[in-house]
Amino acid sequence: MPATTRRELMKQLGGTAAAFAFVAAAGPIAAATPAAATGAAATGAGTGTTSPGAAAATRRVRGLVARLTLDEKISLVHGATDPRRLGQAGYLPGVKRLGIPELRLTDGPAGVNVTKSATGLPPVATLGASFNLELAREYGEVMGREGRTLDMDVLLAPQIELSRTPFFSRNKDQSGEDPYLNGLIGAAQVEGVQAQGMLAQAKHFLANNQRLHEFDREQPENSYDFVVDDRTLHELYLPAFEAVVRAGVASVMSAYNQLNGKWNSEQSATLTGILRGELGFEGFVTSDWGATHSTAALEAGQDMQMWDGSFYGEPLKKAIKDGSIPQAALDTAVSRILGRYDAFGMLDGSRVPARKKIDVRAGARVAREVAVQGAVLLANDGGLPLSRAALRDLAFIGPTAGQVATSVSGERAYGFEERLISPLDALRRSTKQKISYEVGVDLTGTAVPASAFPDGLTRKGGGTDKKTVEKTDKKVDFTGDKALPVGTTVEWTGTFVPPATGEYALKIQGWGAAVSLSLDGKELTTAAGARDSFARKWSSIVPTTDGLDNGQADPVELTGGQSYRIVVKATGWAATIADRGPVQVRFAWVTPRQRTASIAAAAKLARRVHTPVVFAFNGSGGSVGGGGDFTTLTLPAHQDELITAVAAANPRTVVVLTTGCPATMPWRREVGTILHTGYVGQEGGWSTADLLTGRANPSGKATVTWPEKDTDHPALDPAHPERYYGVDGVVTYSEGIFTGYRGFDKAGTEPLFPFGHGLSYTEFGYRDLSVRRAGRGYEVSFTVTNRGRRAGAEVPQVYMGAPRGADVEMAPKTLAAFDRVELRAGQSRRVTVRVAERQLSYWDTDRGRWVRPAGRRTVYVGSSSRDIRLTGAAR
Repeated sequence: MPATTRRELMKQLGGTAAAFAFVAAAGPIAAATPAAATGAAATGAGTGTTSPGAAAATRRVRGLVARLTLDEKISLVHGATDPRRLGQAGYLPGVKRLGIPELRLTDGPAGVNVTKSATGLPPVATLGASFNLELAREYGEVMGREGRTLDMDVLLAPQIELSRTPFFSRNKDQSGEDPYLNGLIGAAQVEGVQAQGMLAQAKHFLANNQRLHEFDREQPENSYDFVVDDRTLHELYLPAFEAVVRAGVASVMSAYNQLNGKWNSEQSATLTGILRGELGFEGFVTSDWGATHSTAALEAGQDMQMWDGSFYGEPLKKAIKDGSIPQAALDTAVSRILGRYDAFGMLDGSRVPARKKIDVRAGARVAREVAVQGAVLLANDGGLPLSRAALRDLAFIGPTAGQVATSVSGERAYGFEERLISPLDALRRSTKQKISYEVGVDLTGTAVPASAFPDGLTRKGGGTDKKTVEKTDKKVDFTGDKALPVGTTVEWTGTFVPPATGEYALKIQGWGAAVSLSLDGKELTTAAGARDSFARKWSSIVPTTDGLDNGQADPVELTGGQSYRIVVKATGWAATIADRGPVQVRFAWVTPRQRTASIAAAAKLARRVHTPVVFAFNGSGGSVGGGGDFTTLTLPAHQDELITAVAAANPRTVVVLTTGCPATMPWRREVGTILHTGYVGQEGGWSTADLLTGRANPSGKATVTWPEKDTDHPALDPAHPERYYGVDGVVTYSEGIFTGYRGFDKAGTEPLFPFGHGLSYTEFGYRDLSVRRAGRGYEVSFTVTNRGRRAGAEVPQVYMGAPRGADVEMAPKTLAAFDRVELRAGQSRRVTVRVAERQLSYWDTDRGRWVRPAGRRTVYVGSSSRDIRLTGAAR
């Protein structure tokens, strides 16, 4: 009997990367019934037949649509306020009289983001670096399982945009610059999420690859247009969506940006023509939150508006009544939404049952494994794993050594706070060694002293009622035992006089109240803001060392003795906010003198120990923890200065990078060992300790190319400002298919570290390449041997070269297959991967189809896109 579901295909093909590759590239037979629907109403999608279950489901949905009133239909296509206030992103009320349940949508893409705690998984960039598709499925399972336990129905994940520019602040939430890898990691997550009865929503459709000029919420007309040609869309930005559609994804989110002259939410050519017509998507499309601009989006193919009904509420009702929007368009949207309800057993009681409690240990196991397998050993001159001599006389330096850098910003699970153990504490506990520590870069700082406020600070408010109270305070440091009463709302104003000229790091820190800091009328930073019914300490990469949310302002140059107008506000949380408590607020700083002293103390410590390990970080955007794009790949907060000073003091310096994207390394020649852990999730202290000591062997591979300098990247080429910064209101993807490693290869630019790069504590050899035809593609076989003395995992990668004489320019090398191979010391294994025809083809824009050019192709097998070990030919 032929395989008709993705799960059956996986079983036949062995569950390897080759199996995922086959499914992602296969034709209609590979289209999957949602895993959660196998016990409910199978859709029969893609099989060419309609199963009895699918026919019954269709009848059930049609019957419901016929019985719904206009108001009830409209209530199913736009967001509303959840009376239970569980802290999720979106809510639909359902129709009780017809048995249509409520629908709750929660943020991903790295864990379930609601009021109650869930496992704090490492972000998807860390997962992607594992190149482990089974692990990606487990990652999805954790989110789906915990989402159901927390009464959620739709997970806003996976995020599958391509990492087109290293400045994109959300690169941490996706799996890199290669469309093939991106699609496989995304599809595996979908399968894991939906096997738990949770609907997955892939985002953001389409070509949503930067924050700069993406969407001006206050003045949408100022948003830029993003121009992408049809071939580039099909070869780079659509494959991941095609892969998740084939995996049975229930929903897709339309993106904020304009694409080729229209908002993504109003693009019938992409939402209806490509997504549904070309890719075969059968689920429903939801807007990103606030990305709907008119009722016309409904006819274009966007079925649901989030978070409110500003267009799909009363305006849509009016449009239907006056005939400007046909009733059939609304019925189609409702049918698509209810169709997914039915496919997942939400209408007939056959849904996969939710577990009553979160299995904290099971989630922690996956989080820790992702952090281990996603760590990339960029360079190693013998500094890792740490020797016995190093462990006996070791120093950790950096704030993300003393506190764990789980991730940055929101749209993730914060994690179980009691499990947040720092790398420093984890290594101390696991080795029983006394490890020295210096912060190096102080993210907490100290309270700004009274001497900086010569006239004091006027406090207005201070009570929980509306009565105005005025008094003068010497400084703003109301923390711990000095905290203000629950619900307090207060404002401090006054004159701020810095003692010396130089760069200051100003901070506003708080809990129990939303706090903000303004200087001379400009708001610099905020912290501890609540969303719906909860708040999290994620304004910075780490909270303060005494547990406050840590709002970091961009560095500011101040003149000593000059007066500045300062305003500090604290607005006590409402009674509906979970864990509401006393109001704590502190205005803190790091002065130029303090910064210099911290770096000097770190260098002094480095001189007297055997091995110093410097932990370096970045945030999201120009400020630590902010939401905008990066403006540079330079490490923030003078960390290059710190690393240079430590490396000058001790040549055995090891650097651990807790970053979500590449960083430039002016100190590269002075530092021989560099481990990129990325953001590590709630178990990252333990995983980092395991990697440093050798209890775990690094096996991650870079999912993006690391440029030596910002302008080496194709999207940031100064000769082409239209590619990122935009020209005359238009961002143009003029590099076409040549972004990431493809662009570096075409230009002959040497990267700092290439795509696919990652070392191990052992060594792997490659031999005996064989390439043979297999159907419309090729079967590539070779032997990998662990030549070292310890067990390890390697990710052999197969790239296809471009044929001569193709009608279009093709990339010099394209990732076509990979596998992840775990080997004992001295062990060899024959590896066989399949290269599907799609990986050999280009999109012909004239004919509107995939075309495979004739000619001999070079087959490259290696440990990275630049570390090629074997070369063969495909004919």
